[in-house]
Amino acid sequence: MDKYIIERRARMRLAWFKRYEEVGNITQVCREFGVSRKTFYKWWPLYAKEGLLGLKDRSKRPKSHPKTVPKETQELIVKLRHKSHYGPRRLAFYLERDYGIKISIYGVYRVLVRAGEVKPRKHRRRKKPVYYQMNYPGQRVQVDTKYMPKIKLGNRPKLYQEYQYTAIDDCTRLRFLWVYQELCPANSVDFARRVLEFFPFPIEEVQTDHGMEFTYIFMPWVKKPHPFEEFLEEKGIRHKLIPIATPKQNGKVERSHRTDDEEFYNQRGFRKPAKRRKELSRFLNFYNNRRPHSAIGWMTPLEKLWSFPEYRGVTPSLKSVTHV
Repeated sequence: MDKYIIERRARMRLAWFKRYEEVGNITQVCREFGVSRKTFYKWWPLYAKEGLLGLKDRSKRPKSHPKTVPKETQELIVKLRHKSHYGPRRLAFYLERDYGIKISIYGVYRVLVRAGEVKPRKHRRRKKPVYYQMNYPGQRVQVDTKYMPKIKLGNRPKLYQEYQYTAIDDCTRLRFLWVYQELCPANSVDFARRVLEFFPFPIEEVQTDHGMEFTYIFMPWVKKPHPFEEFLEEKGIRHKLIPIATPKQNGKVERSHRTDDEEFYNQRGFRKPAKRRKELSRFLNFYNNRRPHSAIGWMTPLEKLWSFPEYRGVTPSLKSVTHV
């Protein structure tokens, strides 16, 4: 409440008692100021004890509450937030799964707000997105590339650039990635071979954007077929191109790249490409085997794969990810 309003209310109550000291009649004072005798008697002992300070409004906040989050739990939430940068929904899931602490998503959010870890946001009415998901593993695999953060190597004037190829199964979110020094058709074909070796199920369709590493559609002067498309056709796999300038159509692989930034690249600094590739391989293993995904019912991609009876107990080929 505004400090001025609190001060004004206190001085208004002070006027009651000044008038009472003049007339000596409580009934008359209450009639003149339009207050009840009960209210007058409520504030009179506070005024007699503390003067004007006693007439200020008190906080109505309870001193304790049975549902207050214990201090130890609050400290754990803040600690996990610092370590992972996860939001309230994912933190609530990990608290229940790994620590046996059941707390609502809003409860976690309030703890983070009080700790200054997140700022309350104004809610805007947004158009509800339409989600889709393939019905079984391999029905569609989304493929895309990502520019990895550049690395300063020794005395080289130019920063070292690498590129991440990523493939993610639309149904299970099972993911595979590989690192190359160039975006080109030859590397796309090599990546496609590794994808087929990695995924433990047949692939019916591969979905990509219009990048020159995937298609020559924007290069009409090139008369020969694209090696990547030629390879997929040879394997009996359909190649689907998303509409131009609509990366949301490849949303699952795009979202996985955002996860890479938030949980891997932004959390670590690398000076050697080999070290980064090794850690990226470990992160891929964590992504597929340990990291739950809210979009598939808080299961890991491997658990989602195992939910299909024909793939129960089947695991991806580790040979493909020995060295990313």
